[in-house]
Amino acid sequence: MTVPLSAAFTPQLVCTTGDRLIHPADGRNDLARIVVRWARRWVPETWPAREYFDALGIGDSESPCYHDESVVGWLLIEPRPNSLAWQVRTGRIDITTALTAEAEAWPDRYHA
Repeated sequence: MTVPLSAAFTPQLVCTTGDRLIHPADGRNDLARIVVRWARRWVPETWPAREYFDALGIGDSESPCYHDESVVGWLLIEPRPNSLAWQVRTGRIDITTALTAEAEAWPDRYHA
């Protein structure tokens, strides 16, 4: 099952590359803390998101990425245009196809 927009993220929800989350306390502006899904992790899309996680001591300073647990409760917003997530949400592809493409692109991330 794909995640509806505005849903609060939990690790049980299915997200794919290009999905984006916003901190629930933020409005959609230049100061918003926003992360984007990439290679089964979340990366900062905005500088405030990067600063937020740096202040918490979470992530790698050279290549910041965050696990699902770091963004539990953040809200899903519109996916990146032309991303796998965008294609799923617009009905161009189904979620199984998107997850298969991710598994082929990053096979080491899908070991059981």
